[in-house]
Amino acid sequence: MIYLSAIFVYLAVLSCIGIYKSRQVKTQEDFTVAGRTLSPWVMVCTMLAVWIGTGSIVANAGKTYEVGMAGLFLPLGTLAGMILLSFIATRARTIEALSVPEIIGRRYGPKTRLLAVIALVMAYMVIVSYQFNAGGMVLEVIAGKKDKTPLRMGDTVTGHQVSKGYFQYQPAQDWTGSAQITLDMKDGASGPWLPATRTLYVEVVPSTAILDLKHSLGQTIKALEQQIADDPNVTDEDRTQLEQLRNTRIIKRDTYTRLIVKGHDVAGADAVYRLAGVPEQGMVYLHEPKLTAGRATMIAAAFIIGYTMLAGLMSLAYADIVTGIVITVTLLIGFPVLLVKAGGLEGMQAAFAAIGDRPGHMKLFGVFSPAEYINYLLPVFLLVMGDANQYQRIFAGRNARGARSAVIAMIFVAILIEELIIAQAWFASSMIPDPENGRYVLIYAARHFMPLALGLVFMVTVVGIIISTADSFLLVPATTFIEDVYLTYINRKASQRRIVWMSRLMVLLFGMIAWLVSLAFSASTTVFQKAMYAYTVYGSAITPCLVAALFWRRATTAGAISSILAGTMTTLLWEEAIKGRLPTELAKLDAVLPAITLSVACLVVVSLCTKRQYTTADKPV
Repeated sequence: MIYLSAIFVYLAVLSCIGIYKSRQVKTQEDFTVAGRTLSPWVMVCTMLAVWIGTGSIVANAGKTYEVGMAGLFLPLGTLAGMILLSFIATRARTIEALSVPEIIGRRYGPKTRLLAVIALVMAYMVIVSYQFNAGGMVLEVIAGKKDKTPLRMGDTVTGHQVSKGYFQYQPAQDWTGSAQITLDMKDGASGPWLPATRTLYVEVVPSTAILDLKHSLGQTIKALEQQIADDPNVTDEDRTQLEQLRNTRIIKRDTYTRLIVKGHDVAGADAVYRLAGVPEQGMVYLHEPKLTAGRATMIAAAFIIGYTMLAGLMSLAYADIVTGIVITVTLLIGFPVLLVKAGGLEGMQAAFAAIGDRPGHMKLFGVFSPAEYINYLLPVFLLVMGDANQYQRIFAGRNARGARSAVIAMIFVAILIEELIIAQAWFASSMIPDPENGRYVLIYAARHFMPLALGLVFMVTVVGIIISTADSFLLVPATTFIEDVYLTYINRKASQRRIVWMSRLMVLLFGMIAWLVSLAFSASTTVFQKAMYAYTVYGSAITPCLVAALFWRRATTAGAISSILAGTMTTLLWEEAIKGRLPTELAKLDAVLPAITLSVACLVVVSLCTKRQYTTADKPV
């Protein structure tokens, strides 16, 4: 309860800052770029707070839990992108723009500007959606769970209970073998039980055997899926076998697993589940959180939307001063604390060996394949180069020189903070054998492995970072819509008071859309996967034509339009329509490499083939 109390006190302080700063917001520039009054020091803090968000605290930390020490490579995309951004900052600040699509529009014209708005809003709605999810995750984890309920043969639970929590199977101590859990299901409390039952299969094995068995299961499922896809005369037995394999879990001795039934016929809160078969060894439990993920996400979304509506960047920037300083100090203190708690490198090595299924967690090299380096580093690099959040802070600087100084400082600060986050996630992962707790490794570590005072500050800072990032990514599409659509096509003579009012209204609208997007992703989609997808949409569609707008005189309107369309459509169609038709090696690539390749190729080739028009719009801005 003390963690929740600390977080609510922090949110109350933020609310006071937002209300106070909202009184200073008189014009569009006040709301969107803080009146262009930010000093380099404030710029560094606010750029850091918006960049070190859920992508770092949850996504990169979660990926490090999966891969170990090799996660230290993940910030390299940020490093390269920030270095190049430092060369762009001076030119970008001298433009006196309010949004990235405005720069693109000045260079290529209104049609290109509108396409850039669409691509930006698509990507940023995904980013804001998983910020909402992450805020909900923190609240859910901190609130904790109810006491687990043991289930026996014949016990029933509702779909509402299952949707809030989950089934869990915990085998007997030191036992290995095969277990089966069978469920009857019906649609509604008064309806008949369905004739078909669903069975979950759990193989409990020694830690030394789990890697080979998991790999074998995965290969068998993949081969059977391919066989069913290729064979028009596939039998029901083949489909039943595939469903059985998908409902098989392999776990280590003395651990437990969530029970998720794939392919069942009942869904929704009205469904009823009955335990029809239980294993002789071990117990089945029902876990329910005190605060459900859905409600926690709604609370996070409501605060983020409301706080952004108050004063825009004016409130964000000055709250970020505190957040930036505190996260730096907290991570510097947390580094030795978690390393000592883990027993140093020797203790970590022994812990990973005992866990059994993480043989590569002490390896820096040889963990990622070349395709994975591309998939993980390139989207981040492209986002940094064209990130509208960073440009918005550059636009908010007092002058071009100060903006460039802030970006140069940001290179060193960002890489330090990201590496500290990953290192501490790596330390903590050696003390968290259960993947269920490893999903939010740093949040779990703050609560269980840090001293109370440090854990409280760390947890509050995590919430502050998530709020700052979400607010910023929510403010950008609202600003973009006002500047690039409302003032361009709808009401060019709007008063400053009306513009500020409309900006707040758009924050509310886009916030609601982002919340709906957060519901659309499947529960199995990780924050890391969502982040890579959003970064790819934005980086491949916006970054090439933005950089060309600033530096390449030969870029034309036709080239920019083709580039935006190629990058966006390749990303959207890659997983669904393209990837499955490619050879195995090419199919290992995510959308980012083909998307950016086609985007740049279209920009260059179409621009060179298009007749140049010597107008103001065709010169670098």
